[in-house]
Parts: sequence; C-alpha cells; structure tokens
Amino acid sequence: MSATLPANEIPDDADALRVRAVLSAPVERVWDFVTEPGWFINDGQWRDHRVETPSPGRHLVIDPVYGEFEFDDVEVVPLVRYVSKGAHTGGDTAAPATITSFELTEVEGGTELIITETGFAGLGLGEAETRAAIDANVEAWILELRLAAEALAGPA
Repeated sequence: MSATLPANEIPDDADALRVRAVLSAPVERVWDFVTEPGWFINDGQWRDHRVETPSPGRHLVIDPVYGEFEFDDVEVVPLVRYVSKGAHTGGDTAAPATITSFELTEVEGGTELIITETGFAGLGLGEAETRAAIDANVEAWILELRLAAEALAGPA
C-alpha cells in the first residue's frame, strides 16, 4: 500500500465516502480478492467466512462474530469494477443497505484500488448518526485496505 494513509476524499458528502490505495499486486490478484464476498467483514484480523450463493449474483456471508450479511452484485466489469449492495441483515433481508464500488486500475508497482460506499442517507439515521456512520466506515475501510495490502503482499 502507498506510504500515505488514505483519507475520505469526499468528506463533505452526506451520503458517501471514498478511499484509495495502491496495492503491490497485479490487478488479477486484487480482483480475485475484492470479489470474494465479505472479505472485509472482520475485526482487524483476517478470518474465513461461510459463503452461500443461493442464486447467481446473490451472496450470503456468515461471519462467526458479526453474523449474517447479504450482498447482491450490482455491476461486474471483470478486472475493472465490482459493485455490490450489502447489508448486515441479522436474517432480515429488508435491512437498509449501502452500495460499495471497488474500482481497479493497473499502475506502476501494482494496482490502485478505489473504494466508494454510498447510500448512507437511506439508512434511516439522523444527520449526526449518518455522519458518524460514514466516519466509522472510512476508518474501517482504511483498516481493510491495510489488511488487503498484507494479504496481497505474499506469494500468489
């Protein structure tokens, strides 16, 4: 990952966040990593999840600590862009969800990964709670980018 820590590139947006980093891995490896449903569900340490795909483009991720999450593929452009809509459902498939985009660009030294998460305004929170949710997710994505950098730094 680049030496500079990522920060929210759109801090005044009341509905979205964006962070980016350069990962020292080819775009194919980064693509395989970010398209694994729920790779970012953890508490700072990588762990396996149970993943079920009840229908094409729909994924249920069961984390031993945080429970059930549901993800739907929204857009898949291989090696370029993966967009999914996901929610911590706890079994409630009507739970409010955000949309997360992972955009990959091959650059010198690896792959630039841009993560954009939108839909916070639709979560049914007040203004202060929405801002807190965005800020918390920025911190979480920074942690996930570090974990991705570590995971992708090793041999394929």
